Amino acid sequence: MKTEDEIEKYRKEIEERLIKTESMDAMKYYQGVLRALEWMVTGKDV
Repeated sequence: MKTEDEIEKYRKEIEERLIKTESMDAMKYYQGVLRALEWMVTGKDV
């Protein structure tokens, strides 16, 4: 099980990759990862 600090670091890394990517497929993938992470942490679908 990950700590909140580890989850926050992972989220920031994914957000940075999302901003830097130029590939539309990669952008959709990273957005999906962030949605899944949010759902796992809060139980809410965004």
